[in-house]
Amino acid sequence: MKKSLLASGIVALAFFFSAPLSAEELEMVNRPVNAAGLTGLLFTSTPYVLPPKTVEIGAGVLSENSAEPHYSLAQYRTHITIGISPGMELAVKGSYSRREISPPMGITEHEMGDTEVSWKWNFRPQKESSAFPALAMIITGIAPTSDEDKELNNVVHWGSRLGISAGREIVWDEHVLGIYAETQVAVQDLSDPRYRDRYSVTNAGMLFPISKYRNLQLLVEYTVVSGRDVHTKSNLTPDDMDYTAVTYGIRLVSEKFNLTMGTQLLHKEEVEVAYKDSSRVIGMMSIKF
Repeated sequence: MKKSLLASGIVALAFFFSAPLSAEELEMVNRPVNAAGLTGLLFTSTPYVLPPKTVEIGAGVLSENSAEPHYSLAQYRTHITIGISPGMELAVKGSYSRREISPPMGITEHEMGDTEVSWKWNFRPQKESSAFPALAMIITGIAPTSDEDKELNNVVHWGSRLGISAGREIVWDEHVLGIYAETQVAVQDLSDPRYRDRYSVTNAGMLFPISKYRNLQLLVEYTVVSGRDVHTKSNLTPDDMDYTAVTYGIRLVSEKFNLTMGTQLLHKEEVEVAYKDSSRVIGMMSIKF
């Protein structure tokens, strides 16, 4: 709880101190989607959406190696995102996971992950010279499409998330700074006491174009996951427990193409089995039509 408040406080201060600067919804070269399939950074969903009748198709990979417990995890993600109307977008995301426990002599498992359908509504666009950020609502439904016994799924019966995203893009002289934050409440399998879970996910991030035409961009993000019930699985990954993380990366975009690479440093909360901190490497690529 304290960490969530800290993240919210950092974002609020950033908005406050930037208020005297010019804020407007910029004509960015491209606004790619994130790991969830929604317009954003790598993990943070921004309040902006795809233009109507725009389709973005993408793929990504997330790789993690943990020293204790000893396991490696690779997740391959695909998504299709559509701008369905002014201020709204719809995303469908699927994944395929491969996990090796105690390599090289351990167990290797691979399976489809869950399927997610997300809808985002930018109900308050950012207005020129306004100190108030753009706002968007996010609703996600999660359906299990994997083998429950392999424990590569996040949900067993069903799951959902509800959240809000805020963001501002600030201009001073020739510089641009995007500041974004989102918080979501997630529930899953409420009808089954064995797998029931409720938790929150908070992301905050900044985007800073470093080239003349704003097509090369640096990004940094902070993530807090809290409230997870870790007793539901025997083989845990960081996505099954409380953790905080810092992500930094670089993004190259054109009008239609996006390539984003990043590293996420994870601090895992204590559970019954000792889980040491680890890191992930993330890569994403997408193209718009």
